[in-house]
Amino acid sequence: RILTVCTGNVCRSPMAAVELDHGLNAVSPGGFAVTSAGMHALVDQGFEERVGRLAHDRGLDAAADHRARQVTPEILRDVDLVLVMAREHTQPVLQQSPRLLKKVFTLREFARILQYLSTDPELDAAVPADRAERWAWLVQQAPRLRQRVPVRHPERNDVIDPYRQEDAVLRQMAE
Repeated sequence: RILTVCTGNVCRSPMAAVELDHGLNAVSPGGFAVTSAGMHALVDQGFEERVGRLAHDRGLDAAADHRARQVTPEILRDVDLVLVMAREHTQPVLQQSPRLLKKVFTLREFARILQYLSTDPELDAAVPADRAERWAWLVQQAPRLRQRVPVRHPERNDVIDPYRQEDAVLRQMAE
């Protein structure tokens, strides 16, 4: 159970959620539940129009069903991993659910950890073959591995917010 988090829950986190859901379902149908929420959600709104078009153009039709929702302790109770879109979202998530301390990462930080695994033969060999076991192992090991993949410029952990920005910012967010 993965939760993606941004500010308004109409751009970054729902886009990440539908992208992740699409990709993870391709390798493990029904094996993951990916949802999103916002720290200052525009509750019940759908995707920001341009982001919705982008999702549709990428074949992510689940985007049509999205409705923004607020991060709450109840939502956080049932997740195994929280992928925030920017560092600024980490502390507010942890204030609502301190138990998630070792399970909150920025999306880009977690991606670097996954890339690092494939470059370390010893770690790569330790990853379980079974998909469910592999995922549990990754979530358990990720806090320890985060120290091995530091980023020189912390702002590179953030996904840029395209809300009410020009199309170039939207493209940068999508990349």
